Amino acid sequence: MPKIIKQFELDVTPERFLNACSPEELYEVELLITSPRFTNKINQGQKQLDQ
Repeated sequence: MPKIIKQFELDVTPERFLNACSPEELYEVELLITSPRFTNKINQGQKQLDQ
């Protein structure tokens, strides 16, 4: 059977993503964002913007 490979691009804004989340998923996103792993990444990005 031949294979058909199709590439596509999906553009989803952060707001659209969050609007599509359930309350439980939003809580999970909040837990991730406030975790040390992501707060360090956010702080590094902020330092770069400040320079």
